[in-house]
Amino acid sequence: MSNPRRIVAYSDLLGFSELAVQKPEIASQLLSDFYNHAQNIKVQNTYEDLELFLFSDFLFVQGDRVERVVNYMCQLYRQALQYSEHSETPMLIRGGVARGGVVTQQRREAPQVTKNFVVSPALTHAVKMESLVKGQRLLVSAKEREEIDHFWNSGINAICYDQPSLKPSELFKKYRYQDLLWARDLAQPYADSRLATMRLIVVSAKLYRENSQKPKGVVAHYAETLRICLLSYSSLLEACAEDRDFISRFVQETLIPHPNASIWVGFLECVLLSRDSFAFHIEPEMSSFLRHAVLAKEWGEVSSALEQPEHAQLLGAVKEFISVAIPTQNIS
Repeated sequence: MSNPRRIVAYSDLLGFSELAVQKPEIASQLLSDFYNHAQNIKVQNTYEDLELFLFSDFLFVQGDRVERVVNYMCQLYRQALQYSEHSETPMLIRGGVARGGVVTQQRREAPQVTKNFVVSPALTHAVKMESLVKGQRLLVSAKEREEIDHFWNSGINAICYDQPSLKPSELFKKYRYQDLLWARDLAQPYADSRLATMRLIVVSAKLYRENSQKPKGVVAHYAETLRICLLSYSSLLEACAEDRDFISRFVQETLIPHPNASIWVGFLECVLLSRDSFAFHIEPEMSSFLRHAVLAKEWGEVSSALEQPEHAQLLGAVKEFISVAIPTQNIS
């Protein structure tokens, strides 16, 4: 079967290979639960139009409409992180969504041996995207003519966040990429969305704290997962007692005792992208955090990240934030 313009998603379980070697029984249970989540979402949420292919620790999804594939994947991501709240073994997945040709043939090579033969530039693209990022992130790609359909599609129940610096290879240099802020489900009522997204921040922050002393490459997966959850909450953050209390706890429990440049940048983005950002400039906890941060060695990494061209607007906002919160300091 050949289809020249299918929407393809690819994702795999982070850390599964190492887990399979060290703790095969636990790996087997994790894989079984991953399969069950993937299948249950398809059946229970009327995604009959999507085709799923599960092999080892990776999932290949294809469909005709980008919003269907993206919404399915975002729901899977949310359930995976919720699973991690009650399991000793986190279920973190990472992937990408692309459009392109797919050729699928089923070949029988022996009486009981069937082989699915798949040739798909879109699948190759999605795999390349997955390898570029750390943590539970879901990238979506688009050429110029596809951007409205992919990035501004009202049927997609997640916010797209621009990632212009990502370049998979020369083969895909004409594409742009955005992160899907999957932790917030735009289809939910506002109040329910706040509670559900906050819950995922709490889960991802706990996972990060518990793993913050592991090797840098491992820590990056948990840090980036938390950053995506924070960004997902930015449009929900309000200058209310509940969110002020959240910021206070987050600063004291996570940001200061477990410093990480990626999380610090994500936290600043979350606050400065909120509609009430001006109200947080004079918050005592924000001043406390910034006074600590600008003197820490991690601030050099934060400054380097903010100096990237795609962060030009954020850099200006952070400088203004610092000038109000701690007037005697500057970003350098």
